[in-house]
Amino acid sequence: MQHNPLLEKIFVMVDCGVAIFDASQASYVYISDMVERALGYKAERFLTGGLDFTFTIVHPDDLPGLVRFLEMEMDYLDAMPERQHRLNYRSSYDYRLRCLNGNYMRVLQRNAILDLDEEGNACRMLLIISNVSHLKKNDSMMINIVRDQHTDLLYTYNTESHTLSTDNFLSKRELEILRLLLGRDFTSKDIADQLFISVHTVETHRRNMLEKTNIKDTSKLVSFAEAAGLI
Repeated sequence: MQHNPLLEKIFVMVDCGVAIFDASQASYVYISDMVERALGYKAERFLTGGLDFTFTIVHPDDLPGLVRFLEMEMDYLDAMPERQHRLNYRSSYDYRLRCLNGNYMRVLQRNAILDLDEEGNACRMLLIISNVSHLKKNDSMMINIVRDQHTDLLYTYNTESHTLSTDNFLSKRELEILRLLLGRDFTSKDIADQLFISVHTVETHRRNMLEKTNIKDTSKLVSFAEAAGLI
């Protein structure tokens, strides 16, 4: 695929890298210039090396989790009763990539299926990659699978014990609070009035969310949750 200068300008403005991935060949057919700007590698490294090259620059502690996430994606898609629904499938996960200068960057990768083959399997996928190093400091990883605009699966991966769990995820009430904070200057009292709960309960939920995610403040938590498709 040829580079489009207008698209590249848009990618710079929204501060994200974009790739198109051929799932049947495990190869990239398009890599935006922003990927090179962020990581330092020429697009050709990804285009010729495919997924195998990407795996070589994933943080060693994150690689087992990323492989698990990819397996979960395939199992989830295979289990869909109506294959056409796969076009409504979205997923996101975060992990660390080694830049050309040797430093690691935590990225959030969001995925969507662009088209299906004759058998209904994912053919080409759109990948949107954002730098979230400033939003998330802990080493745990998260996968979020969305179907028909609703979160269906949500897991964290512990890079030390190599285990998946749902224990650290945000509750339904906590997600409601985050949605109210999105794009609004709501105080805890405003949220309490909206949800018919006490201010103390709201403040407790806000503290718990910061502890669960190990994110420093609420504004960064809202930004990360929005980028990951949680709200």
